[in-house]
Amino acid sequence: MSENKVNLFYEEFSSLLGVETIEISKNSILSEFEWDSMALISTMALIDEIFGIVVSGDQLTECVSVGDILKLVEE
Repeated sequence: MSENKVNLFYEEFSSLLGVETIEISKNSILSEFEWDSMALISTMALIDEIFGIVVSGDQLTECVSVGDILKLVEE
């Protein structure tokens, strides 16, 4: 997984959540943001767009942090 793709993910993910990119890191806890069903669906599309990987809603629901999401795309 390239650093460019991770940085792009951080930028797009922060926009999706309505926060500054600087607020997003691997250690960011999803429940501290507006992590709702719309954000989850949008994140699924974002992962597919950036990484070319399809993840399920169930997989994302199990994620606690941004790092957990990134682990899904590493596999």
